[in-house]
Amino acid sequence: MKLSDILTPLRDEIDNDDSVREKTLPLGRTAVRKCSESIKMTHRRKFDEAKTLIIEASQIISKAAQEISESEFLQRSKSLDVAYQELAEATNLLSLIEHDTFTTPEDFGIPARPYLNGLADTVGELRRAALDLLRHDEVERAETFLGFMEEILEELQTFDYPNAVVPDLRRKCDVGRSLIERTRGDLTRAVGQSKLMKKLDKVEERLKD
Repeated sequence: MKLSDILTPLRDEIDNDDSVREKTLPLGRTAVRKCSESIKMTHRRKFDEAKTLIIEASQIISKAAQEISESEFLQRSKSLDVAYQELAEATNLLSLIEHDTFTTPEDFGIPARPYLNGLADTVGELRRAALDLLRHDEVERAETFLGFMEEILEELQTFDYPNAVVPDLRRKCDVGRSLIERTRGDLTRAVGQSKLMKKLDKVEERLKD
């Protein structure tokens, strides 16, 4: 058998992989952009718009996953993990801010590892939401968000596996721990300031009398 005859089916396989990749890469990028927009809408409390964007992103990812099923190589490469991760972040942020509940991976068919990493990234968005609340003197609600951040970190730290098994999770937990400490400090200062303002108000009222 000629070498060219041996290599022809291999070229056909790789051509197919490349074709699938060219079709799915733009879909993954589009899904990531929609998740980012959803997060912005959630922070602006435009929850209906955030939900619509999440649904659109989920549908795009499903379409991309269907395309990727035609390539064993791309299935192994986990090329949609970033999109799934962003979806996990966007859905959990929305459900926590709107309903004080977490979104399960089954709700949107998110694989385990991207779900965990997306959940870890939610800590940063919850800090942003907590700081927005503090700026509006909503200290108790900000404390609730800090509680969510602490719960996420506490639970994720139970996944004590090597980086090769759960890539990037340990680093994200380290980042999350730092964000929680900073948020706790911000809350402590806000509570102290709130108490001081109440005392000053009382003094002012007495002086008026």
